[in-house]
Amino acid sequence: MNAFKEKVYQQIETAEELLHLYAELEKKKKMRDFLMTMEIHDSAEQLHVQLQDLDRKLKAVQEMFDQQMNEVVNTPSE
Repeated sequence: MNAFKEKVYQQIETAEELLHLYAELEKKKKMRDFLMTMEIHDSAEQLHVQLQDLDRKLKAVQEMFDQQMNEVVNTPSE
């Protein structure tokens, strides 16, 4: 049962990281859109690069979350 609890705890931590990354991504998207409407293109382009990096991180964490979830689901309960 301890292995199961540990995997669930890890999954919770990964889920929290996912939520943080999603929030950061949305915040930067809104900021980029605002800068574009204000025609501040240099800053908007910098945010676009940051958004691409965040998107890569988000996808990596999502893959880790999915893999860990499969491990949790396949962990035999005692």
